[in-house]
This record gives sequence, C-alpha cells and structure tokens, in this order.
Amino acid sequence: MPQIFRAANLVRELDKEDLRILTGIELGMRRFQFVPVEQISFYARINRSETQFRLDKIHQIGILQRSSQLGYIGYQLISESYDVLALNALVEKNIVVAVGDAIGRGKESDVFFGKTPDGNDVALKIHRIGQTSFRKVRKLRNYVKNRRHISWLYVSRLSAESEYEALKRIEPLNLNVPKALGQNRHIVVMELIDGNDLSLIPPLTDPMDVVNQILRIVEALFTEAHLIHCDLGEFNIVMAADEQVQLIDFPQWEESTHPNALSYLARDLQNIQHFFLKNYEVTFDVDEFLDRMFGSERSQLEKY
Repeated sequence: MPQIFRAANLVRELDKEDLRILTGIELGMRRFQFVPVEQISFYARINRSETQFRLDKIHQIGILQRSSQLGYIGYQLISESYDVLALNALVEKNIVVAVGDAIGRGKESDVFFGKTPDGNDVALKIHRIGQTSFRKVRKLRNYVKNRRHISWLYVSRLSAESEYEALKRIEPLNLNVPKALGQNRHIVVMELIDGNDLSLIPPLTDPMDVVNQILRIVEALFTEAHLIHCDLGEFNIVMAADEQVQLIDFPQWEESTHPNALSYLARDLQNIQHFFLKNYEVTFDVDEFLDRMFGSERSQLEKY
C-alpha cells in the first residue's frame, strides 16, 4: 500500500487530539531536531499525561520517530505523519476528499489522483525532497542556508510553496500550465492534465511546431509572468494527444530579474534545443531568443 493511502486512512482514524499532538511536534521542530515532551504538551495545549499517552499511541502506529540520544526523550515527525497533517488540512478546507491511484513518481515528488468534494478528478503532487535531490535544488539551498538544522519535511514544504506561487502567478495568462487549486505543507493540489512526457511519446508529426509552442510559453513566462522555469526539459513537458504542449514542474523557478537569469534561461533553451536536435534534427536560434528577451542588457549580464 502506498504511504499516502495509509496516511489518508489515518486522517479518518486519528482523534483530533492526536492531530494536535502531531501539529505540536511540527511547531517544536522549528527549534528542536527531536522535540521534548514538555514542548509538545505546550504547543499542543494538552496536559503532560495525556500528551505522553497520545505520543505512545501514535509512536506505536509507526508514524513518529523517538530518540533518547540527546539526554531527553524527544519525538520527530516522519514523512507519513507529515502526509497526515497535510491531507487533514486539505480535507478541512474542502479541497480534496479522497486520494486515488498513482499517476507518476520521481526523485523529488510523487503524484496521485485526487477527488474534490464536487467529484472532479485532480492531481495531488507530494513533494519529497531528500538529501540527494536537495543538493540539486539551488533555490531551496538558498532558503535554508542560515538554519541550524534542516528538516527534510520543511524543505519539501518550501518546494511545494515555491511551485504553488509560480502556478498562481502564471494562472492569469491562460497558458498550458496546470492550474493550482490548493496547497498545504508539502502537497500541491492542481488541475489534472492529460498526456505523456515528451520523452515517452511516439515520434511527433510536426516537431518544429512543438518547438515553437514551447518557445511561446517560455517567452510568455519570461515577459508576462516574469519568471524562468529553471529546470525545463523533455521530462516536464507533457504532450496531449493533439500534440499541444503543456509545461509542468515549477518548484525551481526564478525571477526574470535574478542576477543569473541569462544563464538560467539559456540552460532551459539549450536543453530543449539538444533534445530536438538529437531526436528530430530540428533546431532554433538560442542566441536570437536571448537577444529578444534581454536586449541591450545581455552583454552586460554575460560578464557575471
């Protein structure tokens, strides 16, 4: 059973006091790697004896980590308890009511079908940033560089918040990018899109048209949403059956005014150019595109 299914069951089975205990641990993890029982009791606003009773119960279920290595007994959330808190919040906000089958799994996220209160299918993207992927996510490293200790749960939350912010900024432009419907902690709920990764589809009938679609979206993101994808490639371009392009996966985006914007945009474009040149022997002029985006500022930016 996928972890998220068990978490969905626990949302229904746990008492509201159990959820308060989990939230208390979450708050305490801002200061402690393992949160002392006294602090959990304080944050959860539950007396000490009941706090310990519920900690023992939740730990026995298997969704808490306990340690006595620091001179006291402390508790820490794990990814499954974080799933419980996020799903519970999304249910309380009437954003989702059920979790369905897996859509896809990657190194930095899992995506599942979800169901809204009115019966519509949506996508639940669960960000799961670990130590390996964290080293690759420059934007997240900048967020946490001054923290004394890093919780991977917190880093996953930052990743989800970053993607949600980008999707909401893009939404008014009516581009082929999924619409964000809600977000809590490390889970983003978004519009379900139909198609397959560009890397997986059969040969395109008109590859140059697809290239031009991609470039139009990239240009609109830069000039109207004022952002750069920063991780664009064949694995986060989804093709519909009619060969319409849809862009996904935005947690690493950066502002178009970022000091390294030129190199970030150039890398995205070069990734696309490389894929189409290798697979379809079609190309486009990266330099011309960059000149249009940056104009006379390009030569100055290239010095950095």
